[in-house]
Amino acid sequence: MSATSATLPARRMAGWAMTALPWILLAILAILPLLVPSPNFTRLLFMTFLWTTTSIAWNLLGGFAGQVSFGFAVFYGAGAYTTALLMNAGVNPLFAFLAAGLTAALVSLIVGLPAFRLRGPYFAIATIGISEAVRVVMTNLSFTGGASGYRILEHRPFRQLEHYYTALLLAAIAFAISWKIAHSKFGLGLKAIRQDEDAAADLGVNPYTYKLAAHALAAALTGMAGGVFARYAAFIHPGGVFGFHTSVHILLMPVIGGIGTVWGPVLGGFVFGIVEEEIVASFPEIHLLLYGLLLIVIILFEPGGILGGLRKLVRRFRDHR
Repeated sequence: MSATSATLPARRMAGWAMTALPWILLAILAILPLLVPSPNFTRLLFMTFLWTTTSIAWNLLGGFAGQVSFGFAVFYGAGAYTTALLMNAGVNPLFAFLAAGLTAALVSLIVGLPAFRLRGPYFAIATIGISEAVRVVMTNLSFTGGASGYRILEHRPFRQLEHYYTALLLAAIAFAISWKIAHSKFGLGLKAIRQDEDAAADLGVNPYTYKLAAHALAAALTGMAGGVFARYAAFIHPGGVFGFHTSVHILLMPVIGGIGTVWGPVLGGFVFGIVEEEIVASFPEIHLLLYGLLLIVIILFEPGGILGGLRKLVRRFRDHR
């Protein structure tokens, strides 16, 4: 038997395992709050799912297309305020979440149409400016409470498990979309843009249109995550949902896990979701500095993130065998 034929069953088993892994993970997470009925543990996982959703969303643009954005807090905040306003107007939460995603997608077009004319660091700087401008504007809007914030009045009992499963479902949808895009013609076009935008255009890929589409889809997912958070928190303010630290968090997670991959943002979201609260509580004044240092260290020593490091370990193990 040849070496190639001997490895075929192993490759098939690996393929089946990768196909089954998301379903197994989803089943475990679905029953976990029933096995560990702790409100604090459920809340921690709830926030982890929301961070994971935003991490996957950012990766659609920043990872697959290589377009680094520091402005995703704009979409998160737009989704949060859209949900809050609609729910106080009596709209069903599900429709409010969908409207939050649509609003964020529309905002992404307003941002992307001029910003995608820029390249490299100029685009990143533009997203920072837009994010801060939106935060200042929202701080001074009276009908949303301005700097004092906005409270959601939901006339029904608070059910933590309902919020938990909503966030879990949203994260699962985001992962499914990322998986589909990664294995589609659209995903190949985004990766071609990341490698060489001019060469991709010569091959028939329209970089401007592709980036606008990825930006809108990423914004919609981020906006829905903001809406789910707003309903859970029942109170939001511009300094929180529109804050620059929110954009930094969203960008940091896929870098930690492995930028440009399907599983990397998931790993980064779970790691960040679990440790973020402890870091903020222990270092409230310098936590952003710590995130910046972490970002520098990862880029210098392991650009592939956690997933890249694991792949290197697997290769070394195989070479050793």
